[in-house]
Amino acid sequence: MTMLKCLVVGAAAIAGTASLPSQTFASEWGCQVLLCLSGDWQGTPSCHPPIDRLIDALGLPGFSWPTCPQANSSGAGYDPYEACPQGWTPYAPASDRPGQEQASMCRIAAGNLGQPANFRARHGQADGSLTGTIQLGDRTVPVQLTHVSSGAHNDRTTTYYDIQRPCRAKPYYIDYDDANGLRQRAWFNLSRP
Repeated sequence: MTMLKCLVVGAAAIAGTASLPSQTFASEWGCQVLLCLSGDWQGTPSCHPPIDRLIDALGLPGFSWPTCPQANSSGAGYDPYEACPQGWTPYAPASDRPGQEQASMCRIAAGNLGQPANFRARHGQADGSLTGTIQLGDRTVPVQLTHVSSGAHNDRTTTYYDIQRPCRAKPYYIDYDDANGLRQRAWFNLSRP
């Protein structure tokens, strides 16, 4: 039995001794949710009822994410994008929906790239930028070349390479303390099997 499972089983036993039945029920459900979401809940039939209940409750007015106090679990967080490759910085392109920008791209100054990008089959974008490809590890990814003017009179231009940030297969997370008191993060998705 993993440390997290021991912690959650112990937490459920402790929660069973609480004096207020509604708090006990919520605590047990929160611990079930934590246990299921920190593993392969879609492949574990016993996890389907508590997670189906969670998914159904998400849209209800006044919904509050169930937590497991014994594991000091957080509510769910959401981060749809993987980290940018080393040396690249998350970047939010201009949006037609002000205030809704997300750092959906990764950017690096051309001088910091350290390898050439392939623009032989280039074509222009609506904003005047060029596209090509670049090799990142074992992947060839599309890259966009962008020139940004700066300085008091727009007298300096910096060239950047922009790539799309990869999306996470499991974009939601819960933070919790494991049996050793170390803070852990469990990533999950809420796609029904």
